[in-house]
Amino acid sequence: MLESMLNYEQLQKAANAANQHFKLIRQKYPAIKAYLVYSSTAGQAMLDGSPAQILDEFPAMIFDDANKTRALPLLERSKIDSLPASEKMRVNEELAKIGQLCKFDGQSQVELRFSELNYKLIWQLQTDELVDRQLTPQTKASIRIVLGKVEHFANAGKTQ
Repeated sequence: MLESMLNYEQLQKAANAANQHFKLIRQKYPAIKAYLVYSSTAGQAMLDGSPAQILDEFPAMIFDDANKTRALPLLERSKIDSLPASEKMRVNEELAKIGQLCKFDGQSQVELRFSELNYKLIWQLQTDELVDRQLTPQTKASIRIVLGKVEHFANAGKTQ
């Protein structure tokens, strides 16, 4: 499990590599209307989200440690509407600093989410070499398209 623990810099590298890989998919399938997310059975978050956004949307992707413990109350505090602007800014700055110290689960996956469903295109993607065919269900009953695990993108990228 420790080998799949990524720091913030590795997570950014993974996001950049995944975005580059997605460019290849968009070139091959120009009609695609999709975006990338981090995902697992425990939740999902936007690929380009900040650590605070990931903590809010997909807390299971961040390993439980002192940084996550410190960040959670700050995250809740940042959501208080009546908080003065200067205090909200201070809380968000502190949250951003702590977020960069968090450790992220490299076993989470990078997946496509479709803003417009095109089943024919989805079925083509299921068998395309640009997606992870081991992790992508090979059935017309699924619209799930997995590009790979986050750690794969962090370690090597996928630029075929």
